[in-house]
Amino acid sequence: MSTNQELRALRLSAWGQLFFGALGLGFALYTESEAILLDGYFSLIGFAMSLLTMKVARLVQQGGDETFHFGYFGFEPMLNLLKGIVILGVCGFSLASAIKALLHGGRVLAVGPALLYGVIAAVGCLVMAGVMTRLAKRSGSPLVTVEVQTWRVDAVVSLGVVAAFLAAFLLEGSRWSGVVDYVDPGLVTLMILGVIPTPIRIVLDSLGELLSIAPEKPVQEEVQQRFDELVADYPFERNVLRMARVGRISYLLAHVLVKPEFQNQNIGELDLIRRRIEAGIRELHPSWEVDTLFVADESLV
Repeated sequence: MSTNQELRALRLSAWGQLFFGALGLGFALYTESEAILLDGYFSLIGFAMSLLTMKVARLVQQGGDETFHFGYFGFEPMLNLLKGIVILGVCGFSLASAIKALLHGGRVLAVGPALLYGVIAAVGCLVMAGVMTRLAKRSGSPLVTVEVQTWRVDAVVSLGVVAAFLAAFLLEGSRWSGVVDYVDPGLVTLMILGVIPTPIRIVLDSLGELLSIAPEKPVQEEVQQRFDELVADYPFERNVLRMARVGRISYLLAHVLVKPEFQNQNIGELDLIRRRIEAGIRELHPSWEVDTLFVADESLV
């Protein structure tokens, strides 16, 4: 996907988040539902973060400059870390409020309009999640992938709202009507318990990328096997591969210890080998950056 296509995907996500955020706040004021308010907060957080995401996407595509010689790839995990922390903060605040309401007799709300909101939000978020999933697969962009996670969280939250308020609607006027006041704070508690693994995972993954964590073990093994195949015809003693993943880019630094009979090769021959290695690795993973160093001193490996 080109830069323009990626930005269009992010722009679509941003406007969708703004629409559902405004919808949620409007219905929350009318129904006095904290569950709907929480849903609206999630969407507005998504909108604000989407605006930042588009800015980061433009920076990443610029490549390196005088300030950031290796480009702006580190801004991606930093932005995702911020998004995860903000969502965790909102979850903590809302959970405290819900527990307080549960301990003090629940919360009265307009069940019918709340149920209407849940249906609209659930359908809309499911549609957006499907659209963004297709765009993420086409792009391979970690920024769009995180947007997919956000829409899936919104969809799950909205479906929970529908289920809970449908139950409350059915209980109104029955001998169980006293339970209705506890539906909203109870729903907020369940929503947060269901949603919270996603921002925690985003925070942990983003921290790992900021600390230059290595790719998953199967990816490391795959790259090592391919590298060995690419250099099998050359008189090399051994190689040591070091890998890191930062945002959409994975980096491979390869130290290759050459045998004595290969130490007099000219630079042109070594450049040909480097290009062959880089092309071979990118056949597996197009986003990889590869640096290959040939050394004769084993202590440098």
